[in-house]
Amino acid sequence: MPWFISGGWVIDIALGKVTREHDDLDICIYREDANEALRYFEDWEIKVAVPGENRLVGFEQIGDLSLPRYCLHLFRDKDFVEILLTERVEDKVLFRKNKNITMPINEFALKDCEGRPFVNPVWQLLFKSLNPREKDIEDFNNYVINMNDQQKLWLADGLRIMKPDSVWLEKLVD
Repeated sequence: MPWFISGGWVIDIALGKVTREHDDLDICIYREDANEALRYFEDWEIKVAVPGENRLVGFEQIGDLSLPRYCLHLFRDKDFVEILLTERVEDKVLFRKNKNITMPINEFALKDCEGRPFVNPVWQLLFKSLNPREKDIEDFNNYVINMNDQQKLWLADGLRIMKPDSVWLEKLVD
């Protein structure tokens, strides 16, 4: 099943260098592959994040992952992995916060020179823009100077829909 590194690490992978410390590793998979991931991690403790409630509940059955739930927290000893479930329709990936924002799979799913799969950094930055923390602002500033015109346009279009007052827009339209 396809999987992709997501979260703050995508900025560093795209830049080819570590720009800051990271607390964890986030993995993104397509929602239709959740059963496969659950089988792979069956000997881990699996929790499901409840959106808007800032809490985790134990995973018992696949129905526990019904929308709007999208995030698994997996624990084993000192190891922790976060898996984000992402929707796709045909050849497009749907932005979870607004399904009218899409990206072709071939632009969403990237690989670095070592073959590591990762989410397009602008996809990740759109999520980070919604409630930016200091590290999210740092990620944006580190990556914006490396964006191509197509990436700048996609992110600017997404920001105009999701966060039209974002100060990031100024740096994208210069």
